Parts: sequence; C-alpha cells; structure tokens
Amino acid sequence: MQILLPNKPRPRGARKKSIIKRVRSGDHPPVTHGYIRSFDGTKLFYSVEGKGKPLVFCYGLVCSSLHWTYQIDHFQDSYQAIWLDYRGHQNSEVPKNLDSITLENMARDLGTVLNELNIQDAVLLGHSMGVNVVLEFYRQQPQKVAAMVLANGTAQRPLETLFSHNALQAAFHLLKKIYQKSPELVSFFWRSLKGNPLARTLVSLGGFNPHLTPQADIELYVDQVAEMDPSILIRLIENYETYDATAWLHTVQVPTLILAGEKDKLIPVEQQELMNQLIPGSQLEVIRHGSHCPQMDLPDLVNFKIEKFLEKISYVSRASLTTEISSQSNEQSLDPDQATFA
Repeated sequence: MQILLPNKPRPRGARKKSIIKRVRSGDHPPVTHGYIRSFDGTKLFYSVEGKGKPLVFCYGLVCSSLHWTYQIDHFQDSYQAIWLDYRGHQNSEVPKNLDSITLENMARDLGTVLNELNIQDAVLLGHSMGVNVVLEFYRQQPQKVAAMVLANGTAQRPLETLFSHNALQAAFHLLKKIYQKSPELVSFFWRSLKGNPLARTLVSLGGFNPHLTPQADIELYVDQVAEMDPSILIRLIENYETYDATAWLHTVQVPTLILAGEKDKLIPVEQQELMNQLIPGSQLEVIRHGSHCPQMDLPDLVNFKIEKFLEKISYVSRASLTTEISSQSNEQSLDPDQATFA
C-alpha cells in the first residue's frame, strides 16, 4: 500500500529571507521525508534536510516544526537537520491508545527514528516541552547524545510556575473535568479558536514578542493548535505536569547550551537559570527582548548563539567547511518541494 506524504510538511515561515539566501535560492540541500512505525505501531512522520553532522530539532507542546523553521532553514546548509512530528501531532498518526502520549514514549519514538536513520549520536535541540523530550531521550540513551541545546524549558512540573504562578494547575484540572463531562462542547470551543482574532492576540502577547515575530507565523500557529484534538493536549499536559528531571540533571555529561528569553512570560527565565545551576558545565544565554519563542523573535541571533556553541564543542560538520563552494554549484541540487521520500 502506497503511503501518501504531505507536499509541504514544514511551514517555511513568513519572515523574509536574507539577501544571501535569496541569491542562493537555486541551491537546495537534499530533503528526505518518510514514515516509520514506532514500537506500538503508531505511524510517525520524520524529515531530514541537508547533509552533514545531525542536528535533531524537537518542538513544544501541541506545536510543530514551524517553531524551529528558521533554524532548520539556516542549518540545513551545513548540517543534517532532522525533525519528527510527535505521536498525535501534525503529520504523524494519533495512537490508538491516547494514554501512550507521554514524554517517555515521545523520547522512545525519537530513538526509533534515529535508529531508522542509522544515527549513532547527534546534537539534540529542544524548545519548551521539547526540552523535556530531549532530557528524557538523554536519560534513556545518553550514548546517542553528543550535546544538547535547551531553549525556554523547565526541568520540573511546568504548571507550578507557568506565567510565574500556579493558578493554571487549577485551570487545567477544571478543563479536564469539563472535557470528561462534555467533550463535544470543549471540541467545539477549541475549533472556534481557528481564525479567532482574540485567541491570536492572547497567544501573541503570551508566547511571542509581537513586535518581532511575524504576525502570519503567530496566526498559523494558533490555527494549527485549533486543528488538533483537545484530548491530545489534555493527555499530554497531564503527563507533562508530573515530569521532573531535577533529581538527575547533575549526572549530565554532555555539553549543554541553555537558551532563555529575557521576557518569557510563559516559562520564567528562573527555570532556565535553575537548569544551568544543575547541569555541570552548562552555558546559559539570555536573549534580550526574547519571548517564549526567541528563535522566532530573533532567529539570526539565536542561530548565531547555536553556531558558536557548536564551534566551541568542535561539532562542526564537514559540509560547513565547503558551504561556500557548494553554494556556487547547482550540481545535484534538489528543490525541497520535489523531495525524495524514504
């Protein structure tokens, strides 16, 4: 049976490309999309963009590759940029058992994809809840992690400190009770968020710097969330809310870069400072004017910080040494919209 793949699985983002990028628009690194069955049969979508040493991007709670799109666009010229859609998210399948939507299983899914791609070790980059996916993967398979980049996350129960308050714990449990009594009502309200200007404004103010992130990107994110089944969000938050890695962070033995947004309203910078204190030798970079999504607010600055970290730990891809040469040639170039599929 032929498996149909999405034509454009990764949103390209609304931000205009630099002059250099526009000049080089004819040079496209190789792109491979594919599906793989995880340990319980759930069909997972993954993408490999570019070639060289692997960088694995993990996004946040009911998010998508949109949240790393400017980094993937940048690093695919010199590295192998890899990402997957979590179970129940975007292009991946909703598992038959919703109880299987846990951080532990998402990390296992990531391991399945890396095994399929025959990747023995990689630098893992996580944003928000993706930080916990990365940490959990490290806990499960530390030998496969060369280094970590942890952006705007928390190592411990997020609802206790979300928006610098624990009021959302009660709000979540109320939402859960309402959904159990009337899932149709919650689903109707959830779908109504799509195209809703009030929802877009609230998300813009709470999760982004609206003066820096393109409004079109924020609107696309809100619409993506509205298209998801709220039961996935509820199940995932229920598991996410109990996650706590603080007891073992002192055992981390790989280079770690921690990124924080100076004006992150969702997960306070104090949470990144705590991880910095607990992870031996870790490096903390606070992005001025950055929100919960500094990689979308100020992508060039975040890309620069990540590049410097990779250089510092000597994780420089061979492909990066020949980027200037390869950019002048169209030999075997591949349009990402005409990608081959595994």
